[in-house]
Amino acid sequence: MRNYLSLIPVFIICFILVPTAGSVEQFINVGNVLNITVLGYPELSKSTVVRQDGTTDYPMLANIPIDGLTLSELHELLLPLLTRYVERPRLFINISEFFMLQIRVQGEVKNPGPYQVQGPIDLQGVISIAGGAMSTANLKDIQIIRRDKEGKRTISINLYEYLKDDRAAELPEIVNGDIIIVPMLTTASYVRVLGAVRSPGNYMPMDDEANVIDMINLAGGVSSIGNLNHVYYIPSYRTEYMPELIKVKKLMASGQVDAIPSVQPGDIVIVNEYNQWQRFTWWVQVMRDVAYILSAALILSRL
Repeated sequence: MRNYLSLIPVFIICFILVPTAGSVEQFINVGNVLNITVLGYPELSKSTVVRQDGTTDYPMLANIPIDGLTLSELHELLLPLLTRYVERPRLFINISEFFMLQIRVQGEVKNPGPYQVQGPIDLQGVISIAGGAMSTANLKDIQIIRRDKEGKRTISINLYEYLKDDRAAELPEIVNGDIIIVPMLTTASYVRVLGAVRSPGNYMPMDDEANVIDMINLAGGVSSIGNLNHVYYIPSYRTEYMPELIKVKKLMASGQVDAIPSVQPGDIVIVNEYNQWQRFTWWVQVMRDVAYILSAALILSRL
């Protein structure tokens, strides 16, 4: 019975240190504290810090840069080295402390500037910390300026494609010293949605089949005073400023959704307001005024 009880701590350690299926792979960065455990060999088990040059003071990893590796890659690297001294070693590695990354976010985010963030973190997480992207942000061409052993280089990321294809988990991690630049959309890359919508601004079509109503929805939908039967559409291919009147509500009610024009970057969509006399609130105000006048006339007639 005593022998079985002695195995309990081993099982607990295995449960804590073995990564579960489907868990997100962790990358090793400068400043991380690694716990390296070789079961049954305390002299080979220790905590070690990843130094600025990517190396550690772990004896069998001396002068071997490990920053940028995943935990599983480090496991595969270290295990053969241990087998020279230990028969069938049981090796477990985890990160106990994460390095605070010094980064800078510039461009079309709500709160640009320097940030200190805890890693690991990806591009989407960094943009969220900076307040999120502006409606004028070009998510298709985000630049990451990085300095590493290979020198200074620029990495281009199409965040829009990652999010559209539901591949956010594949976004690259941000490392210490990165500068993230979110550029502004050019006129040729967005559709301008103006007028009686909840959030007028510049929006990128979600796909090649996006139409006028899709762009209105991206702008938060029509406002309480917006008239969907009075929407102007100005295609970018026209040299003259000739808006086309689109009766969106009427087309949708009659099942003619295909008649709603598709949009292209550079187009303009304008949602007009209802005329004042067409608004329900205007009629309520008129009836209130009429009731007030009639009440006043009745009071005066009794004097």
